[in-house]
Amino acid sequence: MVVRVTASRPVTVTSILEGQPLILVNSSAHEYWGVAGIHAMARPGRRMVRIRAFDELGREVRREALMEVVAGKYETEDIELSPETAALLDPDLLKAEREKLQNIWAQVTPRKLWSGVWQQPGGMDTTSAFGTRRSYNGGPVTDYHGGQDFRANAGDPVVAPAAGIVALAEPLKVRGNSVWIDHGMGVYSGYFHLSEITVEVGQEVKPGDLLGQVGSTGLSTGPHIHWEVRVHGIAVDPLEWTQREIGP
Repeated sequence: MVVRVTASRPVTVTSILEGQPLILVNSSAHEYWGVAGIHAMARPGRRMVRIRAFDELGREVRREALMEVVAGKYETEDIELSPETAALLDPDLLKAEREKLQNIWAQVTPRKLWSGVWQQPGGMDTTSAFGTRRSYNGGPVTDYHGGQDFRANAGDPVVAPAAGIVALAEPLKVRGNSVWIDHGMGVYSGYFHLSEITVEVGQEVKPGDLLGQVGSTGLSTGPHIHWEVRVHGIAVDPLEWTQREIGP
């Protein structure tokens, strides 16, 4: 979701959605914008966006806007894991890895590093869509798929879909060999289960730059591309970024 605010004079703007602050920056003289994510497991219903603006004299204006969250049409899949791979679902292991990534997602570069529509990072057709509800080894549905999986062969290239700066490039227990790119404005994209990583933290990348090669490391049942996009830490549908430009 893109939030846009237009003012009649220079102001400082803050915005809150679901109790979480949104970063808004200038897109032109008196226009401000930011991006927000809605959790794939969020209940349908109305949400309030609250906006506050202060001018140079300290005068304040407050505005509120309602948005409607509708139910997504997500499928359910059961994934069969070997005992060795299933061990990676250990709650302590998952928690530690998630906390590591949350510390990265919390770092917001206050400018848009990408431009235009994003490209697919590689692979062919989709094998597991974003938002799919998941169970493991016949158990109850406990989670959802936070990314988009594409069919690919081991060793195939995985490339950057948009410009950004590499924020993480290292092996992780659950996600395997992983790369995360900071695209600015609180937007990050991730690539998991790689057989090889070919970038370094701090490296600037542009669309089409090689990030690594397809593999099946970590919690994976075979070679594929897992592509994830996070907005202020919330997973959103990566394919939406390939269908239209997000932001000014």
